[in-house]
Amino acid sequence: MALWSAWVVFLFECRRALRPGHLALAAAMAVFPAAVIALVQLQGARLETRGDHLWVLLFFVLIPEAVCLLGLLLWASPILQAEVEAKTWTYLAVRPGGKPAILVGKYAAAVVRAILTGLAALTLAMAVFRPAEGALHGWACFASLVVLSSLAYGSLYLFLGVLFVRRAMAIAVVYTFALEFLVGWIPAVVNQLSVQYYLRSLLGQWYNLPGNPGWLRGIVGAAPAWQYALTLVGVAAALLALSALIVRRRELVANHGDA
Repeated sequence: MALWSAWVVFLFECRRALRPGHLALAAAMAVFPAAVIALVQLQGARLETRGDHLWVLLFFVLIPEAVCLLGLLLWASPILQAEVEAKTWTYLAVRPGGKPAILVGKYAAAVVRAILTGLAALTLAMAVFRPAEGALHGWACFASLVVLSSLAYGSLYLFLGVLFVRRAMAIAVVYTFALEFLVGWIPAVVNQLSVQYYLRSLLGQWYNLPGNPGWLRGIVGAAPAWQYALTLVGVAAALLALSALIVRRRELVANHGDA
């Protein structure tokens, strides 16, 4: 029953995502990386030379770390807040399996939406950039990063939204700036607390980035790629399960406070 309810919520959210306003936002996000790369090329910058990975780093920043992250910041973090403010949470709370189902269904819809937007952005960026060699390898690598990034960031922002219902978006923005953009680039063990570290390490394994360029040493891990991928999937599953457990046990008041 709970799985069926989550599936119904997922389908409903997918239909909502097809509204003109939502499609326009997704299209703008998908076009953004290609537009940036086109402008860089118009300025005469050389993104691909022998032994140079500048284009790889640019794609990483623009697609899994910008398009996917921003999309999930908008679509995943306010999931619970939107239900409370719309005063639909009281109805959902009395339905069998209603609270976890709405959470899982909306999370799945947000993740699928982010993945599709990220893949569209990747395809357009590849069409504009046209690497001299390894285009298929590059698309496959970044497509994998898009999927892993969407799963991990989606569950993380959902978890923050469950903990801080009324201030979900603000807390998510603070977390992103402090941990992902600042701590995540510190060459120390603390950077392993960020999702970006694992995504960056996967990129390093696939493109031999730890020693090229040298300044990436210390912020890119050297473990096998499957360990980083498994960690991201495991963290996503754990945070989603924890969010569902918290919501199931938590009493939310529509008009007064968070709990």
